[in-house]
Amino acid sequence: MKIPGHKHCADSPIQRLPPPARVRLPIDEMRAAIDIGARVEAGAVVARSAPDAEWQRRAHSPLTGRIVAIGEAAGGEGLKREIVIEGKAPAETSVRRHLDAASLGVDQILTCARDAGVVGMSGARFPTHVKLRPSVPIDCVIVNASESEPFITCDHRVLTEHRHEVECGMHLAMRAVGAARGEIATGRHGHPFGQERFVIAEVLGRDVPEGRLPKDVGVVVINVQTARALHHAVCDREPLLARVITVDGSAVASPGNYTVPIGTEVGHVLTQCGVRLDEAAALIVGGPMMGTPAGLETPIGPGTGGVLALGREQISDLVDRPCVRCGECMDACPFGLPVGLLLEEPSEALLQCIECGVCQFACAAQRPLIDSIRSAKAGLHAGRC
Repeated sequence: MKIPGHKHCADSPIQRLPPPARVRLPIDEMRAAIDIGARVEAGAVVARSAPDAEWQRRAHSPLTGRIVAIGEAAGGEGLKREIVIEGKAPAETSVRRHLDAASLGVDQILTCARDAGVVGMSGARFPTHVKLRPSVPIDCVIVNASESEPFITCDHRVLTEHRHEVECGMHLAMRAVGAARGEIATGRHGHPFGQERFVIAEVLGRDVPEGRLPKDVGVVVINVQTARALHHAVCDREPLLARVITVDGSAVASPGNYTVPIGTEVGHVLTQCGVRLDEAAALIVGGPMMGTPAGLETPIGPGTGGVLALGREQISDLVDRPCVRCGECMDACPFGLPVGLLLEEPSEALLQCIECGVCQFACAAQRPLIDSIRSAKAGLHAGRC
């Protein structure tokens, strides 16, 4: 099934939104490294993992100001906790240190990535320094620039405008894992074929077995903006403070690709882009197929690829009604899963689902299949415990 791309902003150069006066910095399971009321400088570490945590992570303030709250997150990307900071963004500078990374060893590259808080920027937010220390041999690093979600074009613009930085990040990743080969995958086959297992199959002809990871077939896959962030972490000693997102939808007066600080509230983004809230039938962070509903206080996380304000004509009303047994979901599923049947009698086969949303798009009964799949998978995982 061909999913419409709606790549309206593919030719829109990256712009920088006016910075917010407040950010809600996602910290997940990290511990706050600073107290409420304390003053903080832009770039300072405000949260880090516990010393005994399996994965060491850092979060940095994108603003110079004060900590006003630490607590439960406002939602989006499955984020759990946040630090709220009020202040001002530092003045943008074109002067960077551009340190020579040629002489750096693997441990130094990984330390730079860890200290800069570099994580996966395509949704998963997995610590990059952990991904680049695999326990098995790696012969290829793939920078995934396929970006198959409808509307989202931010990675395309980053690769177009900052290709040298992306390539530098790829070569740093190759050096870290000992890979002789690096590829930038720009496949344009539509959703969901930008997912890493499809990209690996297209680029290398290798299939990732169910329940295994790309590293098990000798591959590490990183996102375009992750590669760029790795370059800045190693060569410029810059922490991850911002990312590029796409803002689109029929309720948006000024759609485009924008650089925003991590933690910027969706409401600030929408205001700056002239969104007509009375015309927005749905607010989504991410893409329309795999994104999540957003509120005005939802923060932009490291893995947020876009903010969509969709008009009524751009969405379908999903209703929890009986399956009509048409089989369209199975025909549309890239793995051929009988989604309707698996939801009636959940089994381990449902865990193969990557929640791409194609079945829901194809469903003749317009059922909320993705919500049902997520609930069923949660039940299966709970049953394993």
